[in-house]
Amino acid sequence: HAMLRSLASATRETLLRQARGLATSAVIASGGSPMFNTPGKESTPRRFCVVGSGPAGMYAADRLLAAFGEDARVDVIEKLPTPFGLVRSGVAPDHAGTKSVVNRFDGILRDPRVTYLGNVSFGEHVGLDDLFARYSATVLCYGAEGDKKLGVPGEDLPGSHSAREFVGWYNGDPRCVKDLDGPLRRALGCAEGDTAVIFGLGNVAVDCARMLLRAPEHLASTDVCQHALEALRRSTVRRVVMVGRRGVAQGAFSPKELRELLNLPGVRVTVDPKELALEPEDEADLAAQRPRRRAYEAIVKSIESPPAGVEADLRPGQVEGGRELVLKFLRSPTEFLPSADGKNSVRSVDLAVNRLEGAAGSRKAVPTGEKERLDRVSLVLRSVGYKGLPAKGVKEGFPFDHERGVVPNVAGRVMEKMGGYPTHVTGVYVAGWLKRGPTGIIGTNLHCAEETVESIAEDAANGRLRRPDYRFKGKGVRPLLESRGVRVVDAEGWGRIDAAERAAGEAAGKPREKFVSVDSMVRTALAIGEN
Repeated sequence: HAMLRSLASATRETLLRQARGLATSAVIASGGSPMFNTPGKESTPRRFCVVGSGPAGMYAADRLLAAFGEDARVDVIEKLPTPFGLVRSGVAPDHAGTKSVVNRFDGILRDPRVTYLGNVSFGEHVGLDDLFARYSATVLCYGAEGDKKLGVPGEDLPGSHSAREFVGWYNGDPRCVKDLDGPLRRALGCAEGDTAVIFGLGNVAVDCARMLLRAPEHLASTDVCQHALEALRRSTVRRVVMVGRRGVAQGAFSPKELRELLNLPGVRVTVDPKELALEPEDEADLAAQRPRRRAYEAIVKSIESPPAGVEADLRPGQVEGGRELVLKFLRSPTEFLPSADGKNSVRSVDLAVNRLEGAAGSRKAVPTGEKERLDRVSLVLRSVGYKGLPAKGVKEGFPFDHERGVVPNVAGRVMEKMGGYPTHVTGVYVAGWLKRGPTGIIGTNLHCAEETVESIAEDAANGRLRRPDYRFKGKGVRPLLESRGVRVVDAEGWGRIDAAERAAGEAAGKPREKFVSVDSMVRTALAIGEN
C-alpha cells in the first residue's frame, strides 16, 4: 500500500524516468553492456565527451559518473580557460549564495575519472568528427551564446547592448570585457545622459537594473570585477527605466529578486497607477500564477511604502542626487535615436503605447497608436532572451533549429531527418539550453542532464553507442589538441587560476578578483613566466 501511495503521488516525469531506468536495468540483466564493473571481471572503460562546463555540462558529467561507475571516463571541453559557464559569468556578484554550487562542480572536476580541457574551442580546435572517433558518446552543452534582437531602427547605435553582454562585462567574461569595456565606460560616464533603459521584465533585466542602481560601496565586497566597479562609481546614470510590452500581470520576474530591487536603499520606485489597473483577465492570470501575484503586490507595496532614504515629497522623475527606478508596462520600442553631438550614440528612445487583448493566459499587446519618448538616455540594454547558436566549424548539415536556437532532440538524443524521418545521430546527445532553450534556473539543468544521461544509458545497454577507433588507445582528444599546438588548461591549471584570483581578492577585501583576459588566465594556468 505504501508503494501504491508513493506512485500515485509521483509526477508523470518522475514515473517516466523510473520506467526508463527499469527498462535499462532489465536489458543489462539480460546480457546487455554493464554500466558498472563486475567484481572479478575485466572491463574496458567507456570514454565520454561533454562540450561545455556550465551547469548543464557539469551535471551531465556527474550523471555519467553515477550511471557508468568505475567504467566512466569523462573529458569536459570548455572554450574559456575557466570552467562553470554562467555560474561564473552570469550570476550577479551580490548573489554569492547562488554561486556556491561551484563547490560541487569543483568536486566533479577533481574526480580522477574526469579530465578538464579548458581553452579549447569546439569547432575551431576540435571538430565533431574528431570526437566521433574517440568517444562512445558526446554531449553538447555549450549553451546559448547569442541574443534575441528587438528589430527596431537604431538598435545597433553605440550605447545599445544586450543584457548578456552587460552581465558578462561586470562579471569578467573575457570576450565581453575585450569588446565592451570602452563602450560601456563611455555610456555610463556620459554627461548628457542620466537614464538607462532596459527592455524586458525577467530576472536578468532585474539583475542589470540592480547593478546600475545599487550603491557601489555595497558592491565593493563582492566579486564584481574592478574595472566594472570603477565604472559604476563614476556612472552618471541616476534613473533606470524597465520596459515591458505587456502588463504588470504578465511580468516574468521572480518575486524574491523583484523585492530586492524594489527595496534598494535610497532608490525611488515610480509606476503610473493606470498601468497597475487590472482587467478581469489579468486578475485571472495573477490567480493562476501565485509568483506573479506576489510580484504585483510587491510593486504596489513599494509605491505605498518607499524604501529608507527616499524623500516622500519628491515628484516622479525628480531624483535630486538620489536614484530612481521606473517601471513602464504596456510599452514597445519603435526606434532608438542618436545624439546630436556628432558622436552618434543613442540618446532617445521612442515607445509605442499598448493595450492588452485576448483571454487569460494568452494576453497579447496591441498598439494603441499613442507614442512616448524617453530622453537623456545614455545606455540601452535589451533583455528579451538568450539564443543558442550552431557551433562554428561543425560540418554543414548538422541538425540545428535556427528559429528556436536549439539542437533538435528527443530526450536528449540529437535527431536528424533521414528520408523524411527523424533519426538519432548515433553517439551525439544534448543537454541544457542547447536542448530546451534558455529557460529555467541552475537546478533545472540537473533534471535536464539526468534525462539525457538516461538516454545514453539505454543506448549503451542496447549496443547503440559509438565504438571509438582502437588506434587512439582510449586516450580521448587531448593528444590531438597538443599536436595541434592548443594550450590546454587542465584541472591543475584551473586550480592555479582559482588560487591566484582568491589571493588577489583577499588583498582587496573580496572573495576573488577575476582575470579578465584569456592570455592572463593561460599564463597563470601554465605557470608561464615563473622561475
